[in-house]
Amino acid sequence: MTDAPPLPDSADTVFDRVHALCSERGIVVTRFDSGKVGVLAAKLQGSTREWELVVDCEEAHLSLPAVGLLPPRGLLPHVGYSGGVCVNDGEGLSIDPDRREDIAAHTLLAAYDLLERWATDELDARSEFLNELEGYWNGLPSAVRGQAFFEVDGSDHLINAYEDSRRNSPAWYFAERGARPREFDIAKLQPLRALYVHLAELRGIPAHPELLTHAFIESVRATLSPAQLELWNALVGPSKNGPKASALLISVPRQAGGRSLVGAAFVAHKGEVDRCVPVLPLTVRRQTAAHMRERGGATLELLNKHVAVLGCGAVGSVVADTLAAAGVGKLTLVDADDYSEDNVFRHILEPAYIGFPKTWGLKHQLERRYPGLAVEALEVAAQRWLAQSSLDRFDGVVLAFGAPSVERSFARAFRTRGHSLPVVFTWLEALDLGGHSVLLWTDKSGCLDCLYRDDEGAPSLHPRTSFLEANQHVTRNLTGCASVFVPYGALQSRKTGLMAAEQMLGALVGTSPVRAYRYWVGDGTEAHAQGLRTTPWWSDAPATTPAEATERAFGRPCKRCRTES
Repeated sequence: MTDAPPLPDSADTVFDRVHALCSERGIVVTRFDSGKVGVLAAKLQGSTREWELVVDCEEAHLSLPAVGLLPPRGLLPHVGYSGGVCVNDGEGLSIDPDRREDIAAHTLLAAYDLLERWATDELDARSEFLNELEGYWNGLPSAVRGQAFFEVDGSDHLINAYEDSRRNSPAWYFAERGARPREFDIAKLQPLRALYVHLAELRGIPAHPELLTHAFIESVRATLSPAQLELWNALVGPSKNGPKASALLISVPRQAGGRSLVGAAFVAHKGEVDRCVPVLPLTVRRQTAAHMRERGGATLELLNKHVAVLGCGAVGSVVADTLAAAGVGKLTLVDADDYSEDNVFRHILEPAYIGFPKTWGLKHQLERRYPGLAVEALEVAAQRWLAQSSLDRFDGVVLAFGAPSVERSFARAFRTRGHSLPVVFTWLEALDLGGHSVLLWTDKSGCLDCLYRDDEGAPSLHPRTSFLEANQHVTRNLTGCASVFVPYGALQSRKTGLMAAEQMLGALVGTSPVRAYRYWVGDGTEAHAQGLRTTPWWSDAPATTPAEATERAFGRPCKRCRTES
C-alpha cells in the first residue's frame, strides 16, 4: 500500500497564473512564504515601490477573495487600516466559481493596478483617501459606533452627546442641543459635551501600527481657528462633576462631493484632555434627512416639492408612500374616511389603525418611515378641501377616487383656478382587468372630459379608456350597505398606485409630456369567470403603444380644453 500523493497547494497554481500575467505586462514578480497553506504572498515591482501582497486562494468565490497589502503601508486610497485592499465593491459582479485560481490571480493583479494608480500622484491619492476616510476610520482598533442626528453642514457648533455603556459594545448618540430624537434610545441617558467642527484638512490620522491617541486630539486643536478655539474651550472647560466624557466630531471635504465625518471620544478635566484615559475612535452613522435621502435613492431635487393626494384608499396610499420614498418633501393627504377592516390586505396601513382616519394613520406611518417628510393630514371631503384651499402652495395633485363624476368635476374646477399645475387621475377596474392613470396640466390642452367621448366625438357618460362594458354590476356586499365595495386585490392597487406616482414624479422633474395616458392590462381571468363583459379596448390595449393610447384618449376635439386633433 502506497501513500497518496499530497494535494497541490492552490497557491502554487495561482502564482503560476500571476507569473504568466505579469510576464505579459513586463512586471517583475517574486514569491515569498506566506506562512499559511492556500495563501499566496507575492512581491510585485511597481513604478515607485515594491508591493507585497497576499491573496486567499482557498475561498469559495461567490465574491472576490480577500487581498491584503503587507506593511509598511502608510495612508493609501482603498486600503484599510489592517491592510485589506478594496478592488471591487461587489455590485453587479458575476463570478464563475469553477475558475477559483483565475479569480484569485485576477484579484491580486487588480490590487496591484489600484495601488499603482495612486502611487504616482501624492495629492490625488490624499484626496481619494479622504473620500474613503469613514471606511478607514471604522477599521481603527477599538473603534466605537455612533449615530448622529444633526446636519454635517460645515457649521461649527456644540452639540449633545449621549454615551450608552449598558451594552457589550458601547454606543454614542449625537443630536442638536435641546433635541431628543425619537429614533435614539436616549431617554435614560444624561447629555454629555460634544463639539462638531469642519476642517479643510485632517492631520494626525494613524497609520498601522499606530493607534489613535491624545496626539491626534492635539493635532486637531492646533489647526482650529480662533472661533473654533472658543468652542473647544467650552467643550473641555471645567465641569462641576469633575472629569467628564467628551466627544469631538470632525468633518473634512470630499473631492467626490459632500463631507466625511469622523470622531474621537476622550475625557476632559480642568480644561485639558486627560492623558490617563485612552482616546477612542468614533465612527458615526448619519441619521439626517438630507444624508439618508441622498444615500437611499430619494432625490434631493424633490425635497421642496408639495403634492396633494386626494383619496387615501388602497391606490392613494400607495401613491403617497411612493412619492415620499422618491423624496417629495411635503404631502397633503385628503380623505374623510376611517380605516376599516375591509382595507387591510390592499392598503399600506397596519391593522392597528382600524377605526382611525386614514389620513391620520398615513401621516403617523409615513413621517416615521421617511426622514424629513412633512405630512398634512386632513380628515375632510375632497370637495370641501377644494372649496377652501388655494392651489398656489402645491406643485402637483393626484386624485385617487375611482369616482368618474367627482373626478370630472375636479378637473373642470382646476382649469378655472388659473394655475399651471400637473394633475394625475388614477383608478382601478374591477377584479383583474387593469388600472389607469392620466396626467394633465390645468392650463394646457387635454382634460378629463376628453376621455368621455364616443367614436364620433359626442359626449359620453363612459370613458373611451374603459376596459369594462358599461352598465354592469360589479360591487359586492358582505355585511350590509356599509361594506359595499368594488373587488380588487393588493397587487392591482399597488401596480396602479406606482404607475400614477411615476407619472407625477415625471411631471415634478420635468420629464413627462403635458398630457399622457398610461395603463396596465390584467389577464381578466377572474373577471370573465364572474361573467363580466369587456370592451374592444381591453383586447387592443396590450398591443398599443403609450403614444397611440394617449392619442386615442385626447385626440378628439373638446370644447372644455379646446384641443384639436
